[in-house]
Amino acid sequence: MTVRYGARRPRRKRGDTVHRNRQNLGYSFPSASGQEQWIRHGDATNNPVRLDDPRIAHLLKVALGTEVLRRHRVTGPPGEAPFQINVSWVHPRVADLAAEVDANPAAGEWLYRIEQAGHWPITWREVHRARMPSKEEAALLQIPTSLPVLEIVREGLSGQDGQPVEVTEYIIASDRVETEHMLQRAPDAQTPWPDLDPDLLSHGSDG
Repeated sequence: MTVRYGARRPRRKRGDTVHRNRQNLGYSFPSASGQEQWIRHGDATNNPVRLDDPRIAHLLKVALGTEVLRRHRVTGPPGEAPFQINVSWVHPRVADLAAEVDANPAAGEWLYRIEQAGHWPITWREVHRARMPSKEEAALLQIPTSLPVLEIVREGLSGQDGQPVEVTEYIIASDRVETEHMLQRAPDAQTPWPDLDPDLLSHGSDG
């Protein structure tokens, strides 16, 4: 049996803006803000592990079975249940820069160090999907295994050569987060209505 953390748990919007931390070195990624200092739930690990996940290995561009530095943390705002599990896989070419960094549970000082070594600016791309949690993930997030999670995989690319320096997985209970995105107009959608054929307008269109 899993005991839920209250009847209602705080939800947070997750946009697409990365902020500098105001209180320490590093970055705050959605859903955090630069003013916050999240806490760590349980122990953090920071050690080399054999990478056996084909998806992560493909994104990190290493051979399956390569020993890769793995940073594992469970974090969230103070006074709340654990918000997310974040697991970062650091590319072997920059692993020594991140191996000993553990000053703050939610700060990205290790990313600063990678950038300072010649990879400024790191750019990030995310892929989102919904899935069911494993028993271990559900226990860490204090949710039942019947509640879906949002899995976000973030790929960090070097500003020097465009190649990956890290891949981070976020696992968030689906009742804790909603994503927010601004839709962009393509060049062919920039023209206002008066420039279109009046006959087409009279017939309408789907959508």
